[in-house]
Amino acid sequence: MILEYSISDTVLTIHESWQQNSLRGMLQTLQTIRHEQEGMGYHILLRTDRSIIEEWIVHNYFYDLHVLRPHTRTVDLEYPQRWYFRIAYHLIAKFNYRISR
Repeated sequence: MILEYSISDTVLTIHESWQQNSLRGMLQTLQTIRHEQEGMGYHILLRTDRSIIEEWIVHNYFYDLHVLRPHTRTVDLEYPQRWYFRIAYHLIAKFNYRISR
């Protein structure tokens, strides 16, 4: 399932991202976005797949818990990512999925 998205130089928004909760599906969505936007020079695409997927996992986790659902139903990825968010997303994601697969 490839989800709708919008992109600017510093923000990638994946709409209704809660619908995709498999790591393979998330990676496939990111690869499709990268392919479609190849050569456009968006800085947001400098983020690694891993950092994007970790943030996506955390959004899905909070969506499943009904925490801030209007906000967590869609993942808004920013570049540059603040260091404290990067650490928090990494730690929370580790408790929910095995990222190393």
